[in-house]
Amino acid sequence: MPLHKKDLDELLHANVISPDTAQAIHNYYKGKKATASNPLLAIFGALGGVLVGLGIILIFAHNWDNFSRTVKTFLAFTPLVVSQAFAAWYIIKNKTPVFKETAAVLIFFAVGASISLVAQVYNISGDFPQFLLTWAVLCAPLMYLLRSNAAVVLHLIISTAYVINKGYWDYPNEDPYWYLLLMAVFIPYYYRLIKQDAEGRMALTLHILVPASLIIASNAFFSHTGDFSFLLFVVFFGLFYLIGTLPQLRRIYKIVGVCGLMVVLFAGSFNDTWARMDTSNAPLGYVIAFGLMLAAIMGLVYRNVKQKDTDPVQFVTFAILLIYMASLASNGFAAILANLLALATGLWYTKKGIDEVKYLTVNFGLLIITILAGCRFFDTDLSFVVRGLLFVGVGLGFFAANYAVSKRKQQSEKTEPYEN
Repeated sequence: MPLHKKDLDELLHANVISPDTAQAIHNYYKGKKATASNPLLAIFGALGGVLVGLGIILIFAHNWDNFSRTVKTFLAFTPLVVSQAFAAWYIIKNKTPVFKETAAVLIFFAVGASISLVAQVYNISGDFPQFLLTWAVLCAPLMYLLRSNAAVVLHLIISTAYVINKGYWDYPNEDPYWYLLLMAVFIPYYYRLIKQDAEGRMALTLHILVPASLIIASNAFFSHTGDFSFLLFVVFFGLFYLIGTLPQLRRIYKIVGVCGLMVVLFAGSFNDTWARMDTSNAPLGYVIAFGLMLAAIMGLVYRNVKQKDTDPVQFVTFAILLIYMASLASNGFAAILANLLALATGLWYTKKGIDEVKYLTVNFGLLIITILAGCRFFDTDLSFVVRGLLFVGVGLGFFAANYAVSKRKQQSEKTEPYEN
């Protein structure tokens, strides 16, 4: 962090640094501050690029029918040429990142507009998922040529839109395999960003967008595998949780992973889930994918155990797979084990939150227990009195656990030494 003037004065007064050194430090941070980019300017620059691009498209659309085919073709490529010239000007003049983000957004939307306009002028057939795929592939190099954060975000959005249209809305539904290529193009940029600035705003943004995109895509892929998708989601979310334990990544992956595993456990807490389970007709490709993800989980668990990480939640994936094996013998027994595992996980998070004086962790554990109690409200023959007492007990647990955390926090604040 840059030093303030009072810090330099303090160092000078203590004879730690000389006046010349203090002046040199002051000049360094002054120059660094002058060249630093404001992220808000980059955001508004990208937004301005979007508005300019949309405005140009609307102007063309208003008079489109009055133009000849040649004029239409010329106008279709004009935004693309202009935006590329703007990007070249940014590179040659080495302008601030605001111009970079604006140029990237202009090129991105110009490519989409050019594709659609040329297809309309020359009556080129094609469906919407194919259009999105072509658009994403053509604009993928912008991530590396301009190193644009806006281009990365737009790439993820278009890639996810392709998955939704191809895997959800298009009929007949097909596996959107090209999505894997689009993500493969994105991964080197993501990896480099994590290595260079793991705690930055852009890294945090991608840590949110990437899991969201992968979850949407996974459902598009796994929906064609029948009941085998249950096991695929188990290892998928288990892998997410363990990826979140890596020091270079935010805890968002860990949160998404444990939430996904708990949803699987809640589903498995019902007897009917195991009664309907039939994974005998799983496609070979997804069986291989299941094995690869499971191998990755085993590797990450071995790493954590070797580093003496005693987090028991990392073993939940294996426990759910064992419960599935138990369901082959008895559906009711598997449901009981799923209930016990969910309850144990909730109690562990509650205890961990109390020990570490963390309200969020405590209430997350209590939320797991509450949802589990709600699930049992609908599929048990207990009387309303017993059910009511159950919810009263859970509610009292909320008060007791949060009170325990509050008391621990007050005690820790009293015992902390005073620092002048």
